[in-house]
Amino acid sequence: MSEFKGTPAPWTGKDINICSQDRAGLQIAFLTTDNVDRRAEGLANAHLISASPELLEACLRSRNQLYAAGYDSKEVSLNPTEELLFQLESAIKKALSK
Repeated sequence: MSEFKGTPAPWTGKDINICSQDRAGLQIAFLTTDNVDRRAEGLANAHLISASPELLEACLRSRNQLYAAGYDSKEVSLNPTEELLFQLESAIKKALSK
């Protein structure tokens, strides 16, 4: 798997204006920077944002499969699958918060 080249979280409201598009061609992410050296980083951020609907769907499906398999969600556990389920729930909650 390749390494993420964008800005590590948390993101702020700065650096907003490189455009990314979804499969239908709709503009869904703008990440701007006046710094030419940061353009690749901004583009990586825009790609991550444009992939977020598919990533959320994968998280939801994975969570549901782990529940169906009988796993419990635990923040700290000797079972890495229980910790994974906790991590999925946390990411889903963050993505769906208003």
